[in-house]
Amino acid sequence: MLSRRFSSARRSPHDLGYDDFIEMTSGQARQPVPPSSDADTKTFFERYFDLLDGPDPHSSLELVSEGVEFTIQWAADNSRKSSQFVGGRDELRGFIDAGDTEGWAHYVMHSGVSGDVEFALGETRWDNGERIGTFLAVAELDQSGRMRRYMVARSPVLAFPRIHD
Repeated sequence: MLSRRFSSARRSPHDLGYDDFIEMTSGQARQPVPPSSDADTKTFFERYFDLLDGPDPHSSLELVSEGVEFTIQWAADNSRKSSQFVGGRDELRGFIDAGDTEGWAHYVMHSGVSGDVEFALGETRWDNGERIGTFLAVAELDQSGRMRRYMVARSPVLAFPRIHD
């Protein structure tokens, strides 16, 4: 039985073949970073979503600064209707509490870094691998590597090709 979104079958993006993440710094592309099992090589969003999708989703708040500001843009279907969730740490906790969290998880497909800003393009997928939606997330990190500004948009309408799946 699944506990929240956690499944022993969950794989990291490197296991899925996404070994060509390119770090962007000052607009200059670097060589692809080879995959590693070392947790230190995971991007911020890989760590954040691993915690959020794990058995204790509130542990993801360890990566969030006390003074965080966020906006989550959420489209549930292909209509023009969407919702926006905004706030600080308490509201982010409330968003975690309100979520239907069983049987699906976040998968980071591509990511980049520019200074203290990190970007991630990914998908939410059911445990059987079927895509639910696509997300684009950006976070500004503080000096301790915790998220201080967070913006994410999610839609089920547009899918990007899975290059290495």
